[in-house]
Amino acid sequence: FFFFLPSPITATGKMGQFHAQKTLLLALALQILAANSFPVQCRHTKSNIAQQKTAPLWAKPPPTASFDLEAIEAMEAKLDMEEAMRTEDGDEEVVEEDILSDELGGAAEDNIVLLEVPDELGGKRIDAALAKLDTSLSRSSCGTLVADGNVQLVEASGKFKVLSRKSHKVSSGDTLRVTMPKEEKPTEIVPQDLPLNILYEDEHMIVLNKAAGMVVHPAAGNWDGTVVNALAHYLLQSPYGAGEFVGTETDTKTAVQANDPARADGEVISFRPGIVHRLDKGTTGILVVAKTTQSLGALSEAFAERTVKKTYLAVTVGNPGKRVTIDKPIGRHPIHRQRMRVVPDPHRRDSSGIAPKDRLTGPKQKGRRALSYVDTLAFDGKLSIAQVRIETGRTHQIRVHLQDRHTPIFGDDVYGIDAWNKKLLKTHGIARPLLHAYKLELNHPITGEKMVFAAPMADDMKGIASAVWPTGAEEFPEVFQ
Repeated sequence: FFFFLPSPITATGKMGQFHAQKTLLLALALQILAANSFPVQCRHTKSNIAQQKTAPLWAKPPPTASFDLEAIEAMEAKLDMEEAMRTEDGDEEVVEEDILSDELGGAAEDNIVLLEVPDELGGKRIDAALAKLDTSLSRSSCGTLVADGNVQLVEASGKFKVLSRKSHKVSSGDTLRVTMPKEEKPTEIVPQDLPLNILYEDEHMIVLNKAAGMVVHPAAGNWDGTVVNALAHYLLQSPYGAGEFVGTETDTKTAVQANDPARADGEVISFRPGIVHRLDKGTTGILVVAKTTQSLGALSEAFAERTVKKTYLAVTVGNPGKRVTIDKPIGRHPIHRQRMRVVPDPHRRDSSGIAPKDRLTGPKQKGRRALSYVDTLAFDGKLSIAQVRIETGRTHQIRVHLQDRHTPIFGDDVYGIDAWNKKLLKTHGIARPLLHAYKLELNHPITGEKMVFAAPMADDMKGIASAVWPTGAEEFPEVFQ
């Protein structure tokens, strides 16, 4: 009967007001009747009606859905995530669940490295970030590592999960655990006709001025194009004889094995025949190589006993100071395993500028003693020409010690300052550390004669050094010639 009542909106005058009041009363009555079917007491008394003004008329629980709302929301979220997981070039990748692995620890493998994402790489695709963190890898090879499940994100709990999408965006501070592919080693040294700058040679040894960009001996990622490959070709026609480590293909294998006490079953496992010491790929300067096993033994002993004097020149950002002694141990970086660092003094907080987060939380790293003597020869207010003599020969010793002093080598893409390196590349086209091994003093391995070798700087470094030290060619002609 309620629906046949006149509408209070269309009625007018006193009759309209009457119908409006009647409609409201009937609606209230219907609500009270409906409440009788629910477990709420409703007695028509003045006190109860007064209470109903502030209390709900019924307390029926909400209906229970016959479907799982959380499951539907999860499915929608998954669909949204799959849509967002398309690569930037439009290709769709297979989406796999992140695999939660066991806690980090156990036996470490040589081909596993830990890389920490710096602030400037936060938000970048993982393949692009990996290519920046490890310059020996191309972006495509980094993408393959990710797609093959060889990259994991280390979680705060110590566990890690596989990241299988190249489009994954890394965050600043992420630690990535990367399993590098194990490469097949070649079984012989291939002679290659490459230019060599020979400073001295006899039947016992050869002294070179190594060019920039040349690796000393074959190793992972550089199986050819090295100094050893060039010597294998040159010594076959040397007027002083080939020595014991090169010859015919069979002789070369036998000689290399004889030079390596770790040989097994006739397999060639050494690719450093006659190599006594090394220079980094980007470093230029003097390198001595033995041609016989006798000279190799004598030279190796001289380097081990530190009777060989090695002096370098470096262009540094800032002024490292006059007659400075740096006696700080060097060890491998706990996160960036391809880098070295000054090991922090456990008794002096941040003595080497290493952030507290980089400190080892387990057993303290001792490192190996590294001793360098630094003397600034010229300083133009921004750059310096520094002479560095090293008593020890730790990996990256000069580069690490100068970085620790906050005066890194100009152009050093590992330990240097990125903004300065970009400026050097843009203005001069130089993409290497400006470090040169200019002087080597030793006794001849057979005759015992004292010998001093000096090598001029490469042209790219000479140009920078001349601008910093205009009178350098007059004061130091042996390296500016």
